[in-house]
Amino acid sequence: MLEKLRQILALTGQRAAEGNLSSMRQLAEMAVLLPLRGVGPAYYHMAGLWRRDLRWSDKTCHMSVPEYRRALKRLNPEAYRKLSQNKIAEKAILRLFDLPTPRFIGRLCRATGLDASGKRLDCARDLEALIEEQALERLVFKELEGHGGKGVHILEVIAGDPLRLTPPGRHSPVTLDDFCHDTLGLDRGGDWLIEEYFTQHPVLASINPTSVNTIRIWVLRHPDGESEVVTAYLRIGRAGATVDNVEGGGIVADVDRRTGTLQSAQDADMRRRFHACHPDHGARILGVVLPHWMEVERIARKALGAFPELRFAGLDIAIGPDGPVVLELNVIPGREGAGRIDGNVFRALRA
Repeated sequence: MLEKLRQILALTGQRAAEGNLSSMRQLAEMAVLLPLRGVGPAYYHMAGLWRRDLRWSDKTCHMSVPEYRRALKRLNPEAYRKLSQNKIAEKAILRLFDLPTPRFIGRLCRATGLDASGKRLDCARDLEALIEEQALERLVFKELEGHGGKGVHILEVIAGDPLRLTPPGRHSPVTLDDFCHDTLGLDRGGDWLIEEYFTQHPVLASINPTSVNTIRIWVLRHPDGESEVVTAYLRIGRAGATVDNVEGGGIVADVDRRTGTLQSAQDADMRRRFHACHPDHGARILGVVLPHWMEVERIARKALGAFPELRFAGLDIAIGPDGPVVLELNVIPGREGAGRIDGNVFRALRA
């Protein structure tokens, strides 16, 4: 606790030295916002509430975690959340409405596994036959109800006898038998969605090539049926990482929703260091224009509308050479990982 307090005080002084609000003003605002809105000092810094250009009324709009969750519970009735939280159901609904998603290979499960053509897919031998039949080179395994980047495995296929799998860019191949037993827990009830690896657009790959860098776009459907994009940011993986989520150390860059232009990226902790270029290898971030941006917004609105009774979601969308695809919906998107959220976002969630 004392160490965290020291970090907050040091960061407060740093922000003041950078030309933002004075240390005394920041501390006074933190002291008021905590009992008034339930917004603590760490979130104060994460959300960039120390900026001079923010009005006090914008700062008092921010929600505590309990209030945020209550708002999402009201917007997304619990009985309907499983439609998007189960990856098989989610993918089926998206495809039913002709929304693009990565190619479905199958469901690997000891009890009920099937591939996309309806053939049995419940063991390593079935998986090997499917890989050879379709000449698959790279696969993504997703736990049926995983979240936050957990339960996701990206593997390259190494042909041979036996056929083996390895994480991209690494030299630690495993046999299919070992992977299915040790990693997927197939004999212990493991249940996995398998997709073909999605190749991202060269513009996104130039920012960080090892991870599929995805857009998290928050969409709110109003009572009159109209949908609004309330915030959007690009999640960027670190060098060598295969995932871009902030739980894995990724950074986030706000998107100018009028033009699809990236702002400087930020760390996902309260220090919120800003990076015009990638901190690991120097690739440009600030000023990069995302391709197919208008289509990203259109698909995000349409995807939310495909799910009955859901009025709010943070959608993960990847952009390929031919346009965007929907990876998944998050009915409780993380508040802390979203960069500098505008106060109007919380006003919209309360409406």
